[in-house]
Amino acid sequence: MFQAEYGHVSGPKPRLSCREKEAMLLKQWDMHLPESMEPAALCRFIEKDCQPGITHSCKKIQAFFLNQSTENISLETSELVQLLFSKLQDEVKHVFLKEKGIVFPLIKKAREGFALDEKIRESIYSAQKLMVNLLLKLRQLLDNYLLKPGSGKEWRSCVNELFLLENKIHQWIYIEQNLLYPAIIKSNSCQ
Repeated sequence: MFQAEYGHVSGPKPRLSCREKEAMLLKQWDMHLPESMEPAALCRFIEKDCQPGITHSCKKIQAFFLNQSTENISLETSELVQLLFSKLQDEVKHVFLKEKGIVFPLIKKAREGFALDEKIRESIYSAQKLMVNLLLKLRQLLDNYLLKPGSGKEWRSCVNELFLLENKIHQWIYIEQNLLYPAIIKSNSCQ
């Protein structure tokens, strides 16, 4: 059946190495991860490249909601979007504070045998999972970020910023969950 539909049969796809996956990710996201994929370097990258971009997008969106009307969507949808965004922004702030104040200093000062407390890692993972769910709900409420003809310039800018924020948050979560935390676990299991 597969061969008839697509004209070929392919075997199992070759597994990509971690470096190959990272190269694909960087090309797609136009990001420049540090040469060293050591946990401390990843922490610095997240602090200097990921967190400021997310914070900046949140501030731009918040400013829109404070200063503009949302005539392009119903009042009920507007209120729900603002409520969900506010919750998302709070979650982002709390995780960033936890990372800057507790997690990253521990990782940067780590010695041989260091292990990040499972409760801290699970707390961050749960918050990130909630963020993804909030982003999904925002996307649904805003009809996959499709704009109606005649939408105002400010609303178009806000919706675009929400889309960019979603991408930035997904990139940050990917880096932490697929590069940073596995690197910590790997370095501990090698000991």
